[in-house]
Amino acid sequence: MATNTDCCSSKEFPDHLKYLLAKSKFLHLATCNPHTNVPSISMMHYLYVPQGSTFISDDPNVIVLLTSKETTKFKNISENKNVSVLLHDWMLAGKETENDNDNFTNLLKQLNQQELKRNISASVTGEAFVLKEAEEINFYQKLLQEQDPDSMTFKSDSYAIVKIKIISIKTNDEKNNLKVFK
Repeated sequence: MATNTDCCSSKEFPDHLKYLLAKSKFLHLATCNPHTNVPSISMMHYLYVPQGSTFISDDPNVIVLLTSKETTKFKNISENKNVSVLLHDWMLAGKETENDNDNFTNLLKQLNQQELKRNISASVTGEAFVLKEAEEINFYQKLLQEQDPDSMTFKSDSYAIVKIKIISIKTNDEKNNLKVFK
């Protein structure tokens, strides 16, 4: 199957990608130990913070997550800032809830979701940083508590907030159309 590739140098993501970043609850985070070259992958709760809403005004779009300092991912990020992230819209697929008995309402929801999400996966290349400045930690901790309280269930005595600066995103849809956003 042929792949159609389109490269965009825009910092502005299309609506379906912004929807995926903002509405998914989980991502797969890949890190790598720089000494052994052994990769590690973890499913994580996260929060997407678009450019302009970040703590540092000139930061690009970022992903923020909470992790224990006892994990492999924390150790890897502390020594190797290069990470990859995979998001897929299977978390957003138009699932009916138990209270949605109105078939017409469900149909409209599913059509709207199909239009927005376009059945894509997004592979993010980024640089991860363990936050050290108290003001920035407090800023993102407050955002996590407000916008993704479920992520705070992973908070322990020995935790860190990690900020991933998005360098580029490759999206791929069900028709094998590949787009790169830098």
